[in-house]
Amino acid sequence: MAEVFEAELTGDHGFVRKVAIKRMLEAAAADAVAARRFLDEAVIASRLHHANVVAVVDLGLLDDRPFQVLEYVDGLDAQELLARAGGSLPVEVALVIATAVAHALDHAHAACDAAGLPLGIVHRDVKPSNVLVSSTGDIKLGDFGIAVARDRESRTEAGMVAGTAGFIAPEQRGKQPLDGRTDVFALGLTLHALLTGDSPLADLEVELRVVAGDPVPIDPTIPGDVRAILERSLAVDRLARPSSGQLATELASVLAPRLHGDGRALVRDFVARLAPKPAARMGALDALLGIEVVEAAEPGAQVHRFETRTARREPTPPTAPVQPPRRRVPLAIALLGVAGAGGLAIYGLGRPSATVAPDATHATPDAGSPDSQVDTPIVDSPVIVATVDAAPPDARVVRDAGTRSRDAAVAVAPLDAALALGYLQVLGAIGGEDVIGASVIVDGKTLGSIPNVFAVPLGSHRVEVERRDGTRLPARMVEVTPVHNRANPLRPSW
Repeated sequence: MAEVFEAELTGDHGFVRKVAIKRMLEAAAADAVAARRFLDEAVIASRLHHANVVAVVDLGLLDDRPFQVLEYVDGLDAQELLARAGGSLPVEVALVIATAVAHALDHAHAACDAAGLPLGIVHRDVKPSNVLVSSTGDIKLGDFGIAVARDRESRTEAGMVAGTAGFIAPEQRGKQPLDGRTDVFALGLTLHALLTGDSPLADLEVELRVVAGDPVPIDPTIPGDVRAILERSLAVDRLARPSSGQLATELASVLAPRLHGDGRALVRDFVARLAPKPAARMGALDALLGIEVVEAAEPGAQVHRFETRTARREPTPPTAPVQPPRRRVPLAIALLGVAGAGGLAIYGLGRPSATVAPDATHATPDAGSPDSQVDTPIVDSPVIVATVDAAPPDARVVRDAGTRSRDAAVAVAPLDAALALGYLQVLGAIGGEDVIGASVIVDGKTLGSIPNVFAVPLGSHRVEVERRDGTRLPARMVEVTPVHNRANPLRPSW
């Protein structure tokens, strides 16, 4: 129905704020009912002001297509976090997320208009993919696209059930009256999915039995105190469930004994391990000048000071004397060559992907070989050793602005082992089969689960996929090259 962009909101005096813009697709905007639903979503969410709800900053119309300006959440949704974690989250992390969502729902269910009358908001689509988890540990409930409210203009069509299969309460499936406890049921299913990888109603036959009155089956591996909360939240009788505020209190009570520190910091550190941010790169100008900015304050000082220093350099191995060119080159042409080389260097440094030094097997000829005797000026210019984007924590990332002599062509520095890496990623669907959470085995070693991105040495590798039931897909041989960086990993297909 819509597409989302990262954007910047700018104002006077250098004011800049990063935001997300959610704009309706052209085909969806042509449907009056869909457009009304999109506007209703913005109006409902704009009345909610809570730390655990994605804020709506603005609403507008451009080229007959409505758009929302939303709070930007730098992170990933809980469904993606679950996949990166291998199909289940630690109990304490899942409880922190569920408690925050319960607080968000409590705020939405209690919201009133300017006259103090309840707005009657019910989200109707609580599920892991609508829960955003930021890299700083914040938890945000978003997407009120099918929420109901007292003054909502658009209505669900007759015979249609709004919601996502596997996360729908019995009364929602039966098109009966709804209230905040409908969202409590969905949050219970969401917590179950975070702990086990699946909603207990993922199977349609199970859901139909629950609609008929059977209790919701709860995974017996879930700890007893958490399972007791789920049993109350997933009661088939809506009136037997706790309110969202009561659920938040109950979740907090079972979280407290498990939490050794701050819950937000716990989630922040967990996200950092599964979705590390790329290390900051040295600026192109700093690299060319051979400088770096370092912190100069004493340890423990409250005021942080920074100063510019000469960049750290690795020892440059001695090079053989360079043979002078056999004939003179006009100064103007030599300067043009230097300027051209500088332009290319700046262009290369400005590209987002990492530049990897050539492999040692492709080194230039010796100075004494016939092929090396060419009539070009020899210029000493900075050589920037490659920086690997988002290298593993134990990898040594080298940022060197050392100056090396050049022979007839650029001298090739030995390739550091930490830099000889490429990346591969097996996607969550193979041949129409959903294999999210399956293990990825490279050269006989299990690296982790789908759809994580893995750093592997450059070259040929044997890749296997082991499903969660223990069966394996046929092995594939792949070739990982320097072009397969973290932003553009090799994605082998089956």
